[in-house]
Amino acid sequence: MPYTAYTKLTHDDVMAIRAYLKTVAPVNNHVDRSTLPFPLNIRTGMRAWNALFFSEGEFKPDSHKSAEWNRGAYLVTGPGHCGACHTAKNVLGADKHSEELQGSRLQGWFAPNITNDNVTGLGTWSVDDLVAFLKTGHNRITAATGPMAEEIEHASSKMTDDDLKAIAVYLKSMPGSNTETHPAVASSDPAMRAGQAIYRDQCAACHMIDGKGVSQLFPSLADASMLRSTDPRSAIRLVLRGVRSVATKEEPTAPGMPAFGRMLKDDEIAAVLTYARNTWGRPAPAVAGSDVADARRELRGRTD
Repeated sequence: MPYTAYTKLTHDDVMAIRAYLKTVAPVNNHVDRSTLPFPLNIRTGMRAWNALFFSEGEFKPDSHKSAEWNRGAYLVTGPGHCGACHTAKNVLGADKHSEELQGSRLQGWFAPNITNDNVTGLGTWSVDDLVAFLKTGHNRITAATGPMAEEIEHASSKMTDDDLKAIAVYLKSMPGSNTETHPAVASSDPAMRAGQAIYRDQCAACHMIDGKGVSQLFPSLADASMLRSTDPRSAIRLVLRGVRSVATKEEPTAPGMPAFGRMLKDDEIAAVLTYARNTWGRPAPAVAGSDVADARRELRGRTD
């Protein structure tokens, strides 16, 4: 329950939510007793957590910013609670405010950097790119998968265009961390040579030889900031398990990517990802076979 974000809601919005919930028909849903382990099952412990990390209070507009920017800030930090997934957490589960919206691990994924960082964030996206992504789940660069697909299907695809633009304007104003650039892995590196061969054999049919993909259908790996995230676990997961992108009213096709986990060994998956992360500009660190092995082990216990 992201009450740390919902505290920012206006009174009118809270009452509107309450009015809607009163129209939902009740059901008989037996809930098992709490199975949280000690000491997490001691609810009074939240008093200490709240004292350390919770700041109660409605969103306060910034008078130096436009009404559109303030609307976007309200939606992102309040009802949208984007930081719940995209902001890293400390050992007690509170947001690391110094890394706001710069990406975080989540349910076997890495929720990507959504600041305006040019390498790992949204720096190469336009406002229109962001609006299209949040509205349809697809744009000229990428397609929504995993938990973000669920968010788009049930939430942002139902927002007004004005609100989506406000969110985009706000996110584009977030400076990010000015990610350091990394030297490209040399094309003569054995992993790069192996990765190129695997890419041309298994990936180029959809993502094209130049990595540009097909707009609105197959993601452009050449432009995908998610692929170059500091944490490659989402990219590894996509190759291991495959995925189907979200279907929305405007983009109902929901193209999918097959799983390669049984076809490719850990070192081969690492090689093709290293190749993709270092071929079309803005290079990223190489992926190791051990990274893929770790992801395999983690995913064995997950059904989502």
